[in-house]
Amino acid sequence: MASIRIHQDQENRVPELRRKPGTTAQQKRGVLGEIDSNKVNNAALKGKQTKKPTVLGNRVENGQKNENKKNVVVPVAQFEAFTVYEDDEYRARIDERLKLISKSNVYKGTAEDRFITKTELAEIERKKNLEKLKEITAPQLKRKSEIPMSIEKSDVENIELKEQTVSTSTNARDVFFEMEEYRDSIFAYLKEHELRHRPKPGYIVKQPDVTENMRAVLIDWLVEVTEEYGMQTETLYLAVNFIDRFLSYMSVVRAKLQLVGTAAMFIASKYEEIFPPEVSEFVYITDDTYDKHQMIRMEQLILRVLGFDLSVPTPLTFLNAICISTKQTEKVKNLAMYLSESALLEVEPYLQFLPSVVASSAIALSRHTLGEEAWPGDLQKYTGYNLKKLESCIGFLYKMFAKAPSNPQHAIRDKYKAPKYMQVSKISPSGEMISFD
Repeated sequence: MASIRIHQDQENRVPELRRKPGTTAQQKRGVLGEIDSNKVNNAALKGKQTKKPTVLGNRVENGQKNENKKNVVVPVAQFEAFTVYEDDEYRARIDERLKLISKSNVYKGTAEDRFITKTELAEIERKKNLEKLKEITAPQLKRKSEIPMSIEKSDVENIELKEQTVSTSTNARDVFFEMEEYRDSIFAYLKEHELRHRPKPGYIVKQPDVTENMRAVLIDWLVEVTEEYGMQTETLYLAVNFIDRFLSYMSVVRAKLQLVGTAAMFIASKYEEIFPPEVSEFVYITDDTYDKHQMIRMEQLILRVLGFDLSVPTPLTFLNAICISTKQTEKVKNLAMYLSESALLEVEPYLQFLPSVVASSAIALSRHTLGEEAWPGDLQKYTGYNLKKLESCIGFLYKMFAKAPSNPQHAIRDKYKAPKYMQVSKISPSGEMISFD
């Protein structure tokens, strides 16, 4: 007859050294309510009687003899494993207290009692401002028409923007200018840092195959690229800085100038943008004049020539810092941005002025054009420049401002005709020049 091998619990096995003398069966821990059919069958096969664990209440006695009681196995389902003791009197006292609390006048709050997010708070403030502006402008609009008319949302927002000052920045890079404790130190550091990595003024004369007009056409095209892909204006300023610094050290043939400009924009977008366009996009905008391999090789060359020094303060950096710190209006800032960006088209004398001087001069000319005092005391104290130091740069920007409508490169002018810039490029320069006395 074939023998049957019984599975034994290895955990409950008693080592050979711990067996009591004279015992043949191994001592095992009792399992609550378990009927081991294999063990019964094994005993029948061996002809031996096996004692089953006896369940006595919550206690299991294994192998203990009881003459008065029979060995009975009780299934688990016939009793509860745990019993929770409850005090009826104590429970009654708790129920009575709960009834008293529920009957009392307890403030439970309303739907309005909740935390308001920053976005909701800004929307509430905007609606309040719009209501105030409606009350102010409604009588003026009624005089223009005999029929009562409602105020358009766009008209009210434009009126609101004219009075709004630049106290906060929409760009995450310029948030630190809002901290009054560090404004002066940060501005002093930027003025020191702008002296380190400057393009060489007059480099265009040493270029054998590149002219000022070719550079102006290239920058005008890069402005269109930034608008087409929705990139930041700071990306444009960085790209122009990389181009001028690269051309200050390297001679470039005419056929490779667009490749230099595209690769510089590619580097600037990877430095400034959160989601920069891929290299294939820059190949596409050149109408496949260059391939990916040429673009990457030119990127490597520009980075080696620049020494990987890509963090440079631009005129836009200083312009944002000044407008936020001195609380200039949005219209003054947008017009100053237009004047500063128009100066990029001219290589000379633009490169002769520091970025901080260009930004300060653009703000002074913008304030003068809009009928405000050109350079009050708070601007002079914060920037460290008096009006006399800005005279030559203001004269240069005024000439660019005056000839902008007749300039063949009109991408910057078209850009600032948009409503988000308050259409500042349509503003004409003032006929009266700033007095520098």
